[in-house]
Amino acid sequence: MMQRVVIDTNIWIRILLRGRVTLPILTAFNDGRFQLVMSQPLFDEFHTVWNRPRLKQRLDVNQAIRLEQQLRLRSIWIEVSTIPPNCRDPKDLPVLATAIDGAANIIVSGDNDLRAIEGLSVGFEHTGGGLRR
Repeated sequence: MMQRVVIDTNIWIRILLRGRVTLPILTAFNDGRFQLVMSQPLFDEFHTVWNRPRLKQRLDVNQAIRLEQQLRLRSIWIEVSTIPPNCRDPKDLPVLATAIDGAANIIVSGDNDLRAIEGLSVGFEHTGGGLRR
């Protein structure tokens, strides 16, 4: 069975900024090596962040638009209703709720606050190493 994965906005932004460590995640996504789980709050966060003026001037806007189109078309879209417990940072709620309600196996994130949450049945990866296979 293919892994269900939630990718945090910070990873998508690193991909758009051409971070070498994160580019294999984009390759794995493009190759269909995992099922991306997405929710509207998580997608909206990504859209808002990459459109910030200081980021927008550092990335390829056309690539960001193409990535948004791919996320829309190739993700498993879910409605979020869960309020995750023990979340230190409210900005992490969309990621956690998407992972829980979308029955994700893995969250790929560079956010250490997410890793500190106990009692979740979701695995964490910093750079998506397990997705590269």
